[in-house]
Amino acid sequence: MELKVMRDARTLTMSMRQPAEKMEQTLKKLIEARDNDGIIRFLESQSSNRNEEYKSSVLQLTVRNDPETLHSVLTWGQKKSMTPATEEKSMTPATEGDDKYNPILVACHQDFRRCMEYLYQHGYRMKEVKDEVDDEDDDQVKQFLRFQAASNIHYLSLEFTEHQVFQNKDKDTELGPDDINNLEEIDPIRKVFDIMADADHNMEDFQGSSELKDSYKFIKEKLEAFTGGILTQCRGMHEVKTILDHNKDDDDDDELDDAYTNWQEALFTGHKDIVSHPNFQQYLWRKMTGDGSINTEIPFKFLTDIPNEVGVSEKKKKKNLSSTTKFRMKRVLWNIKNFPLTILTFLFCYPFVVVADFLRKGDILFVSPKALEARRLKKTEKNVEKQQTDNEDSPQGCFDYFRKRMHIPLFRMIPYFSAKVTYLILLFVSIWHPVDPMVVANFQQNILLWITFIFSISYLVDDIVQLFRTKVFNFFWNYFSLLTHLLLVGGAVLLCVSYHFSPSGTILADLSGNSAENVGLALFSFGAGMEFFCVMQWLILLETTGPMVLCVLHAIKDALRMVSIYIVLFVAHSIAFISLYKPFHPDPSNTTQDLNTTKYVLANGASALKSQRGLISTLFWRIIASAGPEMVNINNTKEPTDDFSLEFSHLMGLVLWGVYQIIVYVLMLNLLIAVMNTSYSELWQNAQRECKYHKSCFLAKFLEPLEIFPVPFRWIYYLARAVYFCKKEKNPVKQDKSKYFWLLRELILNKQEAEDEKSDNDKMNDLRMDIFNELRKFNNPK
Repeated sequence: MELKVMRDARTLTMSMRQPAEKMEQTLKKLIEARDNDGIIRFLESQSSNRNEEYKSSVLQLTVRNDPETLHSVLTWGQKKSMTPATEEKSMTPATEGDDKYNPILVACHQDFRRCMEYLYQHGYRMKEVKDEVDDEDDDQVKQFLRFQAASNIHYLSLEFTEHQVFQNKDKDTELGPDDINNLEEIDPIRKVFDIMADADHNMEDFQGSSELKDSYKFIKEKLEAFTGGILTQCRGMHEVKTILDHNKDDDDDDELDDAYTNWQEALFTGHKDIVSHPNFQQYLWRKMTGDGSINTEIPFKFLTDIPNEVGVSEKKKKKNLSSTTKFRMKRVLWNIKNFPLTILTFLFCYPFVVVADFLRKGDILFVSPKALEARRLKKTEKNVEKQQTDNEDSPQGCFDYFRKRMHIPLFRMIPYFSAKVTYLILLFVSIWHPVDPMVVANFQQNILLWITFIFSISYLVDDIVQLFRTKVFNFFWNYFSLLTHLLLVGGAVLLCVSYHFSPSGTILADLSGNSAENVGLALFSFGAGMEFFCVMQWLILLETTGPMVLCVLHAIKDALRMVSIYIVLFVAHSIAFISLYKPFHPDPSNTTQDLNTTKYVLANGASALKSQRGLISTLFWRIIASAGPEMVNINNTKEPTDDFSLEFSHLMGLVLWGVYQIIVYVLMLNLLIAVMNTSYSELWQNAQRECKYHKSCFLAKFLEPLEIFPVPFRWIYYLARAVYFCKKEKNPVKQDKSKYFWLLRELILNKQEAEDEKSDNDKMNDLRMDIFNELRKFNNPK
């Protein structure tokens, strides 16, 4: 509602103020009466200012959302050569010098679709919103209105579907390079991604009111729904694949593209509604299975054929139970078959096959079986170097078999998890060993520590390399992993180097806690705990634990956001307590002072307040646990009958202690619980969307050929990549972008047709209800 009010007030005022004041009263009455012929006769009668009156008429008819009259006036204007040129000036607005009175801008603001279509057909265009933005312009409402107009979905669709490239051409006609470049610039999916990125930027950097932030969010949701609607219109996975696989800057058919495809753009920029779309999820799963090329045959298949019991009521129950059991048994049997097979082929075949492929083309890791088959067909059709095609590119059983397995991302997960689990076991055994960690008991333990250290170094190097890669899908876990391995490696190196230069027979327990050896051990210990915490992201893959893991992570984030508030409260009360209880702190310069002989002394339970360290420690632990007044009581040694002193300054200590505990332990703790409950409720309402998005982020990294060799075997991949770039084929099979653009245009038109049909049905239903209500009033007069 707030967005609607702002849009109506600002846009109508902007559009009507000056043109309406200058318009002839006769023309204004004709426009109000929707007299098509009268308006045209009036315009024809004008000689000196016909052009201005024509522009005012078009603008006012657009503001009034009168598409029929507007169409008549525009048709007359076209005959008189008064509309913008449809060829030479098709990309410029009709009123270049005064774009705020551009009628199509008004139509985009108000989302008058039919008016927008007629205006677009007659050459009216908008400027790019980025061209209008003035860095010195602080009018944030004006900037939002510009952004709102530029993000009109119907205009973005018109700009693409009505482009001259598609005119007078049959469907699926091959488009030329210049046509493709022109369409790339107005690709509505890519433009939607760019606009949503601008919306995110405006929401984060915006210094105005929260209402405009909500408005940007509302526009972003509409844009996400538009992209999801395109996926919904797809009639099969082949169309979904064509839409999501499109890469604007793709110039080859290997898997080493630095630019983002449409699906990567959606995933990388965090568009959760698009990623959680059923068609997107099905597409991602098909990619994980190698586009359906995975072998689903299982051993002991007869075990999955569970007979059903005879009986009418029990039969259905047994049948449902049987289906669930069959599915689970098939999954178990498939894992039993492929897990050991994948591990064995990975350890004893993959490295040798890759090295052997260096003598051929070195592309086994980077060119999928389908891309290789397309290359073979291309060479066969063109009959180029036929002998070479028959010899080098002909199917070869060994290499084709391993190429197929390497390019099934689901199989890449098995070595990844195996390496991770092995590393965690080695780390656990190294820490669990009962002897001093720096005393090597035997040769086996020495080897164990070195293997663990090599694993840690490998993971650290890989984390550093990840910082410079363009395709990173989960920033939080990447940075968390980097910090973890920095602590592990840094702590281990500091511990080992310091211990090496220590005297022989040094025991860590005899050293200071600030010694380099114990500091290194502390860093290593924290790193080890964080390494095991990283297992949490694996649980996101499971449907039962995924939502709970996300809730835990959101709760931790909420707690971290409140740390600043806790710090302010803690520091404020610490300063007050230190100042208030300073008389009871010993004076280092006065060695003869004995605070136990003074008239007023701290009670037995308040002995911690005698030092600043004890006071700060007492205040800190009160954040999670309350305590009684004995922690701050002051006793009068001259009046032993009184339990504690209630004199003014002493009473103020009790008051301050009570206020501190009420604020920190009662108010702040309950506020933290309330914030966590709010986050939990919001997350749980969208649990499926959040789980699908985070699961997709985790699975997406296995679609990269980098994961064929996980850490610590990653060096094989980089060696193979260097060889591939030296032998890379110069004429690969390029992506069929014509197919993408024709399909995208068809899907957008189908979506618009479905929306128009739904809108017409809704209007008809409303009309029926209005007629029914009027008839009921007529039959039942008061």
